[in-house]
Amino acid sequence: MEKQHNSRIALLSLIFLALISPFGLFIYAFFNVASESIFALTESSLDHISIYELIFSISISAIATFISVIFGGLLSFYLLSFRKKDLNLGMLNIVLVLPHIGFAYIIFLFFSDTGFLFRFLHTFGVHSNVSLVNDTYGIGIILNYVLKEIPFIVLYLLATNNTKNQNFVLAAKDLGAGFLQCFYKIYMPLNLLQFVSISIVIFAFILGNYEVPFLLGSNSPQFLSVSALNNFQSINIDQNISSYLKVVIIFVTSFIVSILLRLIFRSSK
Repeated sequence: MEKQHNSRIALLSLIFLALISPFGLFIYAFFNVASESIFALTESSLDHISIYELIFSISISAIATFISVIFGGLLSFYLLSFRKKDLNLGMLNIVLVLPHIGFAYIIFLFFSDTGFLFRFLHTFGVHSNVSLVNDTYGIGIILNYVLKEIPFIVLYLLATNNTKNQNFVLAAKDLGAGFLQCFYKIYMPLNLLQFVSISIVIFAFILGNYEVPFLLGSNSPQFLSVSALNNFQSINIDQNISSYLKVVIIFVTSFIVSILLRLIFRSSK
């Protein structure tokens, strides 16, 4: 009885600390906004929520996350064949310290219709009508996130990889396995938890990020975060309500994706 009493006190103390912490305040604010938005929901508010924008945002986030994780994993696996003291990670650190809005501006300067790349090609008589920035396919957004997140993934995987995993890879090489075989059949399964964790973080960040889609995206379709801020700044009360609902949708979508990825990880163990 005394142990049960102590465990209950510990549980209540933990709940109390969670509620008074910043995370507890966030949970309270989130559910308060969600409940008020749902109760104030009208048919006019739903007209400002586009399924196409939601699908576009989720698709771009998923594609950018997948490409970043695959290439970041391949690069980290390649770098593990060198000794740590021989690695020159200066370029990776430079990319990491750049803010996303600054990196997005660099992408815009290089890949816009009047950017450095198109001007360089124009000097050689090469003309292209393909736009990599402010396009309806989100190519510029994907390019920005892939180039920005790959260094983060590489450093994360290098830091979390252990010597035991490297020994498995060396043993596979001795048995004649190729680079891609070692990566997909040994390196990825041994580091699957790290791959899943970093995928959740990157996907949630991209889906909720605002400044990169605002600078590199098109006016239609808009990223859900950009559309939410535009609705929030409107004087129309229906658009204000839809902006809160879009924030809730972003949060719920990230939560569902994190649960699905964790279920996939557990089922593959």
